[in-house]
Amino acid sequence: MIGDLYQSPLRYGGAYEESSVDGITPRPHWAGLMASLQSIGPNELALRWTQAEQRIRENGITYNIYGDPLGAHRPWKIDLVPLLIPDAEWRFIEAGIIQRAELLDLVLEDIYQSQTLLKAGLLPAALLYANPAFLRPLVGVKIPRKGYLHMLAFDLARSPDGNWWVLANRTQAPSGSGYALENRLIVSELLPELFRTSNVQRLAPFFRAQRDALAQLSRQSNPRIVLLTPGPHNETYFEHSYLAKYLGFTLVEGADLTVRDRCVFIKTVGGLEKVDVILRRVDDDFCDPLELRGDSLLGVSGLVEAVVAGNVHVANALGSGVIESAALMPFLPGLARHFLGEELRLPSVATWWCGQEHALNWVTDNLTSVVVKPAFSSVGMEPVFGSELTAADREKFLERLRSSPHEFVAQEQVQLSTAPVWENDSLHSRSVVLRTYVVNTGTGWLAFPGGLVRVAEAQGSVVSMQRGGHSKDAWVLSDRPVDTFSLLPPRNEVLQLRRASLVVPSSVADNTFWLGRYVERAENQARILRSLIPRIHLAEEAELVSLTCLAACLGARSARIADRRGGRLSFNALRREMLSLLTDHKRTDSLTATLAEVSRIADSVSERLSGDMMMLLGHLRDSVKSQKGTFLTNYTPMLTKCLELLSAFSGMERENINRGSGWLFLGLGRRLERAIYLTRELRHITKPLAVENWAYLERLLEVADSTVTYRTRYYATLQPLAVLDILMADGTNPRSLDFQLGHLTELYAKLPRHLPADLQAMQDAVGSLRRIDLQGMTNRLNEPLSYPVDRYQEVDQFLARLENLLPSWSNNLSSHYFSHARTLPITMGND
Repeated sequence: MIGDLYQSPLRYGGAYEESSVDGITPRPHWAGLMASLQSIGPNELALRWTQAEQRIRENGITYNIYGDPLGAHRPWKIDLVPLLIPDAEWRFIEAGIIQRAELLDLVLEDIYQSQTLLKAGLLPAALLYANPAFLRPLVGVKIPRKGYLHMLAFDLARSPDGNWWVLANRTQAPSGSGYALENRLIVSELLPELFRTSNVQRLAPFFRAQRDALAQLSRQSNPRIVLLTPGPHNETYFEHSYLAKYLGFTLVEGADLTVRDRCVFIKTVGGLEKVDVILRRVDDDFCDPLELRGDSLLGVSGLVEAVVAGNVHVANALGSGVIESAALMPFLPGLARHFLGEELRLPSVATWWCGQEHALNWVTDNLTSVVVKPAFSSVGMEPVFGSELTAADREKFLERLRSSPHEFVAQEQVQLSTAPVWENDSLHSRSVVLRTYVVNTGTGWLAFPGGLVRVAEAQGSVVSMQRGGHSKDAWVLSDRPVDTFSLLPPRNEVLQLRRASLVVPSSVADNTFWLGRYVERAENQARILRSLIPRIHLAEEAELVSLTCLAACLGARSARIADRRGGRLSFNALRREMLSLLTDHKRTDSLTATLAEVSRIADSVSERLSGDMMMLLGHLRDSVKSQKGTFLTNYTPMLTKCLELLSAFSGMERENINRGSGWLFLGLGRRLERAIYLTRELRHITKPLAVENWAYLERLLEVADSTVTYRTRYYATLQPLAVLDILMADGTNPRSLDFQLGHLTELYAKLPRHLPADLQAMQDAVGSLRRIDLQGMTNRLNEPLSYPVDRYQEVDQFLARLENLLPSWSNNLSSHYFSHARTLPITMGND
C-alpha cells in the first residue's frame, strides 16, 4: 500500500480470523486499526458505510468522469479504510516534498526571468521552447514576493521494498485538496473512536495557511480573493465550490470577471468590485483569450495585461504549467545541486526525455520495460505500455518515436504497493497513489499532512479516477501533540446571522434569469402543442385557420405551416411541423431543445438548487422522447407528464427558494417569458376573426389554463372581448398579461441599482394596459357578434408596442446586471 499489503481479518457471519497475504504481515502501526475494525464488525461497518453514501448524495459530492452516463452527477467514491502513515515515515516525505517545492519555484522563476539554466546548459533549450506550456507573453514579468508557485501537488508511490518515489509534479492548478478534506470529514465520522485515539494530524492548519498566504499576496488589508473555475462541467467542479465556501472566497467563472483600466473586476448584481487575488483552477493558456488562446471561453480577456501591470495576483502564476512536464524530471537532481547545493531527497521515478540522443537509444532498446507518455500536454496520446505491444505495433510506435523524439518521455513501470479497501463487506488489497500538497506561506513551505489517496478499481488495474478508481483518506499518525484548530465553527459557537449571500456573481443571476425563461418557454410550448395535437386529426377544414393561428404563437423561427395545396392550408404540413417542434433536437425552437437547455442551465447553478429540484429537472429533460412512427397522438400523455413536472417545479420555486436576488431573477425570467407569449397570442384576437374561427378563443383559454374561469363568469358562447378581459386585463388571473407586467415591475423595483428609466417604462406599460376600456368597447357594440375594429386597433397598437418593449427591456436588464455594458433608453411609446 502506500503502506502495506494485507488481507482483511474480517469474515462474514461475525467469525474473525487473522491472516496474511503472500506471507506479508501488517506492520505494527496497523494494529490499532485492525483491532478497531474487528471490534466494530462487518455488519456495523456496512451500516456506517450506508450512512456515508447518504451524506455523499445529500452534500452533492460529485466527480465527473468524461463519457460516463452520469456525467457531472456521478457521486464521489470513497473507501472507509484510511491509509496510515507513521510519523517517522511522514517526516521523510515532508522534507522531500518541501525541498522539491522550493526547487521547482526557483526553476520556474529562472525560466521566466534570467534563464541562467539555459545559458549554462543545465536545461536543454528544446525542452523549454518546444513546450506549448511555456508562455512567452509572461517572460520578464515580475512576480512579487517570490510567489510564482502558491501551491503544488506531488503524486507519490511506495514500491514493495518500502521506498517512496515521485511519479508526477503538479504545478499548474493542482486539484484534490478539497476532496481530501471531504474524505477526512466523512471517514472521521465513520470511525470516530479510532480517529480520536490515533493522534491524527489535522488538515485545517494547512488550509488556514493557504488562506493567509493568498491574502498576503495583495497589498490590500482586506483583499478580494476569488476562485476561478472552468465551470460546472469540469471534472472537479464540486471541489472548486466546496473550497470557495470553506476558505471564504467567491467562486467565479471567466464570464464573471472583466478587465477595466488594467484592473480585474468581478461583475455582481450590485456592480463591479475590484479583485486583488485569483486562485485559479483554469489551465494556463485558457486564462486569457486575448493574449494566450483565442478560442478559450473560460478565461478573462486582458488578464495578462492586468498581471503585467501588477494590479492582480494569480496563483499559481500564469505559465507555471511549463515545469509540470515529466520531461523535466531527469534534470531535477542536477538542478537541486545547482540551486540548493544538496541532493534530491525524494527521488523521481526513473524517467528519460527522448529529446536526448542517449535517452532515446536506451528507451528504444528497453521499450518493453517502460511506459511512454507525451512530454507535453499538446500531444494527444494515451500512455503506451511497451510490454503490451505486439511486435508489429512496437515497430510502428518506434518509428513514430524516432520521428519526433522530443515529444515523448519514458518512465519505468513501477510496481505499486497495495492498501486495504472495504469492498463487498470485507477488506481487499488495491494499488494506491498518494497525492499530497505543499503551500507557500511567504516565509516558508508547509506540507499537507496526508493527502488524497487514489485507489485502483481492481487489482492490477491502472490507478486513475477517470478510469473508475476511487479514493481514500490518509492519516499521518503523529507522535507529537496535534493542532486541533478548525476552520469549521464549533457547533456551540454563536454564528453571525445572514439573510442573503454576500456576493451574487452576474453569471449566477444570468443563468437564473434564463432558467426562468426557458422553464416558462417549455411550459408554453407544451401547453400549445398539447392543445393542437388531438385536434389536427379531428378538426374540420374550417378550424384549420384557428389551429394555424395557435401554432404561430409558438414563435417557431423555421416554421413551414403555410404549405398551400390547391390554394388551401395543409393539415399534413401542420402535422409535420408539430412533430418537428416536439422532437427535433437540432431545432433550437423545439420543445426537446428547450428542455435540454433547461437542464444545461440548471447544471450551471446546481449548487443553488435543492437536490429535489435537480432530480425533477433531470426527469423533465427526459420527459419527451421520440416515439416509433409519426402518430402525434402518442405524444399527448408525454406532454401531460411534462406539464406535471413543470408544475412541480413552479411549486418548488414558490415554496422552497428564499426570496434573495437569485429568486428575483428567476421570477423576472418567468414573468417576462410568459408576457412575451401572451402578447403574441392576444394579438391574434385583435385582428377580425370569422365566427367559424372563434374556436381559437377556446384553444387560447385552454393554453392559459383559464377555461374554468371563463365558464364560471360567462355561461354563453365565447366572445373575443371577454377572452381579452380575462387574459389581458384581469389582474387577479395569474395567467393574465396585467398580472405579468405588474409582477415584472414589482420584482424589478426590488433589484439593487435598478434603472429608473426602465422601471418607468414598465410602469407606463402597466398604466397603458389599465387605461384600455374593454367594458366601454362592449357597451358600444350594436350587435353581439360584430367587431369594433377601431377600438380593437387601440388594443393591437398597445400589444405591438409591448412586443417591442419586452425584448428591449430584457436586453437592458442583461447589459446592466450581467455584462455591465452600456444600456439604451427604452420607452413604451405613445398611447
